[in-house]
Amino acid sequence: MSPGKSPADVLFDEIVKRAVTSVLKPLGFRKSAMNFHRRHEKVIQVVNLQLSQSSSHDEKIFYVNVGVAFDEICQLANLEILEKPNEYECDFRGTRDRLECLIDNLPKQWSVQADLDVELVERQLKAAMEQLAFEFASLDGVAAYRTHRWFDRFRPKQENAQVLYILGDMDGAFHEVNHLCELFADRKTINQPKWWIDQLGLSKLSHILGTRSP
Repeated sequence: MSPGKSPADVLFDEIVKRAVTSVLKPLGFRKSAMNFHRRHEKVIQVVNLQLSQSSSHDEKIFYVNVGVAFDEICQLANLEILEKPNEYECDFRGTRDRLECLIDNLPKQWSVQADLDVELVERQLKAAMEQLAFEFASLDGVAAYRTHRWFDRFRPKQENAQVLYILGDMDGAFHEVNHLCELFADRKTINQPKWWIDQLGLSKLSHILGTRSP
């Protein structure tokens, strides 16, 4: 056993190696701490393993976070294109979510316990990584994301407005912005289309806003 590591720590490291690294590394992902990154054409894809604060000496509880950062959204929003973003930095560069929100029938959290057989957890996590790799394969830019099933998993979303805008669907982008305003109807300022247009870099929508204002 490694110095300073509990049996649960060792098991967690082994499961990451066998169920996550073994799937992602051959596809070009590079591991840094608990993050895996890959550039895929105009996209940076991120997988993050987040240990829960509820973890203990005998049990490691963790979550799997997924992020996708699009070069085209970074350019639109005048943000630096990061080759190794944290998954939360994909919030304004693309999209992010927990793995169980992207792939069906997965637990909300994963658990490794030193005194229990972890073979089932390993198999489930590896299968989930293989499914995620399949979903990632077609995500090489905003056009691909527009037709991906993840695009409609929850509406409205700010990145959807940006994707539609980049692809030239001004009416669709404006429609998304209006629904964002409705979603935050009780929030001063961000319930106004102009705030979203300015925030997301959707300058060409200002003309539509002017023609449709009361």
